[in-house]
Amino acid sequence: MHPTPARRRVPQLAGLAGLVVLCLAASACSTAHTARPLGQGKHAVHVSVGGPIVAVGGQTRIPLPLTTLTYKIGLTDRADFFVGWHVIETFVNEGNLFFDVGASYYFLDQRGPLPGVSAAFTLSPYLNSRSGWASLDLQLTASWAFGPRERHLVYLGFHNFLTPVRPQLVATAPYSFSPYLGAQLRLGPNRELGLSGEIKWHRPYQDTSRAVISYVGPGSHGALAFIGGITFYVGKRRKSASEGQP
Repeated sequence: MHPTPARRRVPQLAGLAGLVVLCLAASACSTAHTARPLGQGKHAVHVSVGGPIVAVGGQTRIPLPLTTLTYKIGLTDRADFFVGWHVIETFVNEGNLFFDVGASYYFLDQRGPLPGVSAAFTLSPYLNSRSGWASLDLQLTASWAFGPRERHLVYLGFHNFLTPVRPQLVATAPYSFSPYLGAQLRLGPNRELGLSGEIKWHRPYQDTSRAVISYVGPGSHGALAFIGGITFYVGKRRKSASEGQP
């Protein structure tokens, strides 16, 4: 007896829900906007779109269009504070409030081939009418700026996600590791526009060959995610701690 279309749809919906939960728990559905500091008194608005790459219709593979909107401010020449809103996840099920609060610090300057290094901490509460929980993200990023006025930036790093909630609320592991590689191009007379692209590898140690939904991962391990971002920088142009290093 063949399953009815409605029955076929059940595991697909379950897989999609699990994929959204992965992004919620991992809190990694945005580019690593913490690679370099803004500079004291400067502001930025960052929009990221993308997520894990999944199979649609059995063949076509596309990244989920999960969207994150982030506002940042430079507290010092090295430290930034930011708040973010996970837009699409807000409307999952009966409605949720899902957002980020975090800070980053650029603690090692780039010197020649040696990269600049930043660290970031993000708290991501997730609230609805029935329950609430929060994930923690500890992030480390190494970056290299080059070209005229350092308009090009290449970076790599990793997320460490902690989700200290009961498995009945979030069907995910309490810890997740996700390395990433990305690049940004700054455009405009004062570099006021940034275009970025990034690829992440969620949980490269996890076998996904029997997952309900078809994740894309090398050797059927983990889930690759692609994310694009646009950043609008606001504030007077001046040299910051991340620029002008030999």
